[in-house]
Parts: sequence; C-alpha cells; structure tokens
Amino acid sequence: MATTPKKDTDAGQSSVLEEKPNPKAADHGDHDRIVMASRRPDGSMDQINPEFIGDKDTTLDAAKKQLAVQAASAVDVAARGVSDRQDEEGGGAAEPDPDVKALKDAQDTAVETAEARAEREIREHHRGLDD
Repeated sequence: MATTPKKDTDAGQSSVLEEKPNPKAADHGDHDRIVMASRRPDGSMDQINPEFIGDKDTTLDAAKKQLAVQAASAVDVAARGVSDRQDEEGGGAAEPDPDVKALKDAQDTAVETAEARAEREIREHHRGLDD
C-alpha cells in the first residue's frame, strides 16, 4: 500500500496526519458537512457523522419539511388500497370518506413524529453560523 509521507512542520504547529495509522482517529475524524441530509428509505441520515451547517432555523425548516413529506408519503404508500368512493349521483359524499380520513389522520401523526425527529437531529448535529 502506498502512503504519502507526513510533511515536516514547524515546532508548535499541529498536523492532521499521524506517524502511524491509529483507530482512535475515527472518534474525531471523517464526517460530512451538510445543509440538508440525504435520507435512506427508513428516514435515517445517509451521511457519515453529519454536521449540519448554515443558518440553524433554515436548516431546521428544511429537515422538518423533508422528513414530513417522506413520512406522509410512506403512510400513503402503505395504504394504497384506499379507494375514492363517491355517492350514487357521482358527486362527493357529504361526510368525509372514513378511509380517506383514517389515511389523513395517519399522515398527520407521521408528520408530527417526523418533525420532532428533525428537531432532535438538528439540535444534536448542527454546527452552523449561530453556534
């Protein structure tokens, strides 16, 4: 394996490079600096030890929207069998369709959970302008 030799530095200057490979470097090493997270299908972040950057309020709004849309979509996909029933005259029913209402309620719950998750993630990982 070819390696790049460590450059000589003046005394007092620290170098990121180490003389020998050290597994402890993983504790403080590689991570992704992001404004908006890429997400796996389960909603978890697809970054290495993410550090959110930029304005915290903007980042939080983006994460809430991203997770809310993903959560509502997941509920929708899980309930694809829901039909759009109409009354016998072809117009909309006077009462909301119970299947649609149940779907909307499930989406609202999923959105609330997703927004709370976004707040927790940003609080834990944000290292932006206002820190």
